[in-house]
Amino acid sequence: MSLFKVKEWWSNDKLQNEGYYEGLQNCSCIKVDKFNSNGDSDYVIVGEGSQLKVYKPGIPQSASDIILELQLDTIVLQIETGKFTVDAEDRQILILHPHNYSVYSLQRKGFNNDAGEQNYATLIIKHSFTRKAHNMTIGPFGSSKARDLFCIQALDGTLSFFDQDTFLFMCIFNDIIVPGPVCYIANSDLFVMCKSNWVMEIFSYQQLEEFSELNARQNKKNIPQWTYNAGEEILSIQVIRTSSNFSSVVALGERHLYCFQDNGLMKFMIRFNYIPICFHAYLIGWYYEPSARLLIMVASDDSKLFVYEGTTLLWSCDLLDRAIAVSRCFVNSLPGGLVTLSTKGIINVCYLGTEPDLNSNAAPINDAMDPRQVQAELEAVEESLQNVLDSKEDTNDYLTKIDQIIKIKADVGKPVQNLFTTSMKDNDQVLHLLMCPVVVMLTCEDPKLVQSIQITYDCSPPFECSEPTICLDTINGTEIVEIQVFLTSEADISDTWIRILFTIIDSAGKIYVLPQKALLPLSLYCSPVTADTDNSIQINLLANHPCDLKEIFTDFTTEELLINHEPKESITFLYRTTKQVVTVKNNAQWYSIEASEFSDISPLLDNFINKLIEYHTRMGTKKFRVSFQLNMELIKQIIHKFLKSIEAHAKERITLQTMENELSILQRQFMVIQKRLLVQYGSLPPGDCEPLEFLMRDTHERLLKSAESVIESREKVCRAGCTLSAVGNLVTCILKHTVHEDFTFKLIDETLSLSSLYEHSQEWEEAVTQATSYLLNNVIKKSEKDKEKLATITDQDVLSHINLKKFLKQLRIVLEKMFTDATEDLNDGGKVKITRIEELVEVL
Repeated sequence: MSLFKVKEWWSNDKLQNEGYYEGLQNCSCIKVDKFNSNGDSDYVIVGEGSQLKVYKPGIPQSASDIILELQLDTIVLQIETGKFTVDAEDRQILILHPHNYSVYSLQRKGFNNDAGEQNYATLIIKHSFTRKAHNMTIGPFGSSKARDLFCIQALDGTLSFFDQDTFLFMCIFNDIIVPGPVCYIANSDLFVMCKSNWVMEIFSYQQLEEFSELNARQNKKNIPQWTYNAGEEILSIQVIRTSSNFSSVVALGERHLYCFQDNGLMKFMIRFNYIPICFHAYLIGWYYEPSARLLIMVASDDSKLFVYEGTTLLWSCDLLDRAIAVSRCFVNSLPGGLVTLSTKGIINVCYLGTEPDLNSNAAPINDAMDPRQVQAELEAVEESLQNVLDSKEDTNDYLTKIDQIIKIKADVGKPVQNLFTTSMKDNDQVLHLLMCPVVVMLTCEDPKLVQSIQITYDCSPPFECSEPTICLDTINGTEIVEIQVFLTSEADISDTWIRILFTIIDSAGKIYVLPQKALLPLSLYCSPVTADTDNSIQINLLANHPCDLKEIFTDFTTEELLINHEPKESITFLYRTTKQVVTVKNNAQWYSIEASEFSDISPLLDNFINKLIEYHTRMGTKKFRVSFQLNMELIKQIIHKFLKSIEAHAKERITLQTMENELSILQRQFMVIQKRLLVQYGSLPPGDCEPLEFLMRDTHERLLKSAESVIESREKVCRAGCTLSAVGNLVTCILKHTVHEDFTFKLIDETLSLSSLYEHSQEWEEAVTQATSYLLNNVIKKSEKDKEKLATITDQDVLSHINLKKFLKQLRIVLEKMFTDATEDLNDGGKVKITRIEELVEVL
């Protein structure tokens, strides 16, 4: 990072339109030049899409700095200035479009009243051509003294020459696949061309005229004046006259900067340790003076500017924005200003400062400050901050105010059959998906107090929302927003809640964030079936006020629950995704949930407990409690299954990383083959391309297979994550209703952070490893020997075999500690007695 930063003098940031699309401009869409109508300052001419703007920078900055806006028919590719007609009194503006070019004359008209002066552009020449244009160069071709001529390069590399609106001739090159920069050397009447084989070739105007389309049919070979094989793509070329007899040709490559005399003699070459984007060469002094100095400014991709004289770096500094074009201007009170065009279309006129910006965030101190005034202001600020910290009611008032402004109600509807979305399986069975509507009703008494509302929906796989984000720019009384939630894959159900975030911006600009959540109906992912299997896992729930199962599962009708079920105290459900069954039984004082896997118990258990609490709340039952009937063997099985699911998820992640690395290698290999094949195509005579073509086809097939493997591996990682989340939610659910201290449950819940399993900002294993280590070292008191034995190896990846094994050991210790403390509390109450687990069981 450079200590220095350019000093901003003028910018068109405040003069820009609100709607700007990045990528409309290139380095040729800006031109800095001086016109006779305004001889004291340079104009900055820029093309934004199909609009032409002319700026006259000045201080203070005002809206009058933009002196002309011209809406054109098509997009602007390049802008040049010069004298293109014989009787031109002033310099004119040439604009290149994809299928035509236009020449405008910039004129100024004065008025006798206070209206001031008006600038307008007059169309002088407009000419169309057939081949789509890429770039152009201008100059007095053939030693023309009266005007400048045009040379337009098409997308196929063809050069077309024009004089005003007259077509002169055309040159077709068979060895150009991708067009490159073209530049004209006026004092020697030469053209510099960069071809697809990364070779710079220099032709004279007379050679190109003889090598026109008519003469090319006679198979005549056109030998260039001199050539240079750069070995890399040339990004841009600039010709600048540096002496009375010679001009310098400066070419910018991908990693080098080349400087030649126009006779082919290389003056110097610079190799960069950064990626250059654009450059500008200029002279200090006049070219006919022996003391004239050639300086070159180069802008890099990390928003830095480097100034070279020969191979010597004179200056480096930070730019205000990432530049795609850089130039030099002479304006009032600022001779030798720096003009940059950013990727966002912002033009900055700056100058190079000499004071290092050691603290860019601090404002410059120019005037002496009164210490007593500073102390008084500091005490006032501290007092206001203390008032904010002391007022505990501000937060409640903050939320109460928004609750009074807008009322929010979220509800989940009954799932309906989706007849339009189907999923074809390998066995030709069609799975009709159910869609569950989620309706949000927003009621605002005074819509003027609310500026906008953004509603964000979040649900865990395999659930997915039809619209994750909805923005309401205007609120008219009552707004009803409805989305659909549906199943997308055959993974385990991990979380049955949908979380909704309301981001509200009021009329004063304050932002409020209100969270809500809703429980998805059981009928969306389950259906009642006949009990025909024996389940190996059973979890018992004790309730002090039992009730009938039909009163709990209200998502289904009584006929659906009682069909083919004997006895009536038992109901079996089938998951629509995994086709696994889970049974709920009612035995007077306790309930039991039976399944073949712990991951199948979790979603139904969560729904059952919430529905049970909701039912007793609705019935007005006092002091209703739910607890688990646990034993040591069941706890060991749950912890073992949870750790095994973590291990499976980590292995799938390792496989995915391996496949992604292979895909990245194949992609780089494919790009290298393409570049080499492009060189072979453009060489004269063309080289043997058959081996490279075979290698490119083979690499392309491997790329497709590798991409398909990556997609399949990502689906496996998602399914393993769903199983992990399902078992983890079962662990947290049991601890929630077993641990009496809310802080202890919050500690383990935040440590596992199962809700972050599907986030892309940080992987789950890496986050939980740090949290588990903190628990062991600061909360759970272990000996120094145990801490050293279980310490994570920092120089290896968390998913490595050793670190993963230690992570599972640490997590096992934490879970066993939590369950042991919880069951010891139950033992004190005389309900269940569970002994403490002392031995560690290896997982891997």
